[in-house]
Amino acid sequence: MSKTDCAVNIFVSASLHLDVVDEFIAITQSKLNGATSDFTRDSLADLLAGLTEQRETYRTVLAAAPTVNALAA
Repeated sequence: MSKTDCAVNIFVSASLHLDVVDEFIAITQSKLNGATSDFTRDSLADLLAGLTEQRETYRTVLAAAPTVNALAA
């Protein structure tokens, strides 16, 4: 597999993962907004924090992708 192919695969995968994480964040936020139990709210808030970190990681990977593609060319 060439460097370009690898970079493309990483970009496509990271894009898909980011979409899934964004959808999961929206679902989690919706459930958090409707939660009445303090325990449930705390649990969902923790989950949301982890998902937000994952989203930032994927955004970082995607932001670096044009640089990787330029170097591979």
